[in-house]
Amino acid sequence: MQKKLWQKLAIMLALTLLLLIPIGMIKDLSGERANRQQQAVNDIAASSAGPQQVFGPLLVVPYTEHWTDVIETRQDGIPKREEVQHTDNHLLYFLPDQLNISGDLSTETKQRGLFKVRSYVLNISVKGELKLPGNFGDPKPKYKGRISFGAPYVSVMLSDMRGVLEAPGLDWMGKHYAFEQGAELPMDAINGMHAELDLLPVEYGPISVPFAFNLKLRGIESLDFIPAGKQTRVEINSPWQHPSFYGRFLPDPQTQQVGQAGFHALWTVDAMASNVAENLYKCRAIGCFDSFGIRLMEPINIYSLSDRASKYGFLFVCLTFAAIFLFEILKSLAIHPAQYALVGLALAMFFLLLLSLSEHLDFVIAYLLATSACVSLIGFYLSAVLHSRRRGVAAAGLLAALFGCLYGLLESEDNALMLGSLLMFALLALAMVTTRRLDWYDLAQTNANNITTL
Repeated sequence: MQKKLWQKLAIMLALTLLLLIPIGMIKDLSGERANRQQQAVNDIAASSAGPQQVFGPLLVVPYTEHWTDVIETRQDGIPKREEVQHTDNHLLYFLPDQLNISGDLSTETKQRGLFKVRSYVLNISVKGELKLPGNFGDPKPKYKGRISFGAPYVSVMLSDMRGVLEAPGLDWMGKHYAFEQGAELPMDAINGMHAELDLLPVEYGPISVPFAFNLKLRGIESLDFIPAGKQTRVEINSPWQHPSFYGRFLPDPQTQQVGQAGFHALWTVDAMASNVAENLYKCRAIGCFDSFGIRLMEPINIYSLSDRASKYGFLFVCLTFAAIFLFEILKSLAIHPAQYALVGLALAMFFLLLLSLSEHLDFVIAYLLATSACVSLIGFYLSAVLHSRRRGVAAAGLLAALFGCLYGLLESEDNALMLGSLLMFALLALAMVTTRRLDWYDLAQTNANNITTL
């Protein structure tokens, strides 16, 4: 007789493992939908403007070294001297001593089908001061030749020039210069703009150059800054309530504010703390430089939450089957494995409903509707299976409490492990207390004829 009880338990275990297949398929579907959302982001970036990265302004001074080589040859026994003129072109870079960037970031939503992409418009004011040494620092000639300087220009690097909405021009030493397309820097995959300047009077001594310009820029999802100044100060205000700050430098925690009104962030970076000056002459990719930025996070990522919820599917099936089995044992019922399977499939449908509904509704509403549908269906079905409406309502109540605990786990990502451990301990304690006086050997003898086997 005991053998029949263990056979029933083995069948339930096999059903539980089989139900992992549809739950796993739903989990894969959640990942597929997340990939499609990312594809929507890429499509919008390809047709509009992508994430933006700002580096500059940077003063660039071209210079050329001229030298002459004398080549001595003999022709028909007669010595011959030939002079060959050489030139070698180089660039000098000068970073601002003081760089202040301040502005506002407003957000908007672009949509591709069901998928939404967070975009932004950045209005910034860039001001600062740049100190130039006399004669541009007297660069050393490589071949002991003569140095001549070309027309300097100011370069501003941007990730995607399609996002430039307004760039009125550069104010430099009391004059206004228009920006032109192209960063004019020897780096790979660099976009941007530059302003050509008049020749600078630096032959007679060092000068201090004030500069300023405004920029209106569009981008999606993230915004990066590279600290171009010896002292860089970046201050951003935005009504967006869910920023994620990342990169090599974080905002000043004493001035950082994030709340219902949006966020305010202030970065202060010293050149000694970054690698910009060190890598300026040897780096050929903008990714070599230290940077910091803001990512516009969605308050609720439905696909990550759906994926996390489906990871608890096995636990849900096990706990529900265990509860039904206790009803079966304690009330001397005979429940067929097919009935267990139908209840398990109804639980699996919860995760599919949650994923599909959350693409059209707020996640909380979608979760409530999916929970209500599954709890009502399972409660109605168990009322007949357990031969009592009261038992069906009790089972539905326990299942609803379980779904409520799952929602708490999803909302408390940082405390999910602790809350999950406490929940499992509480359920195990409840099962042990309920069955502490149960004689399993006697139960197997008295209920063997009521247990259905395959």
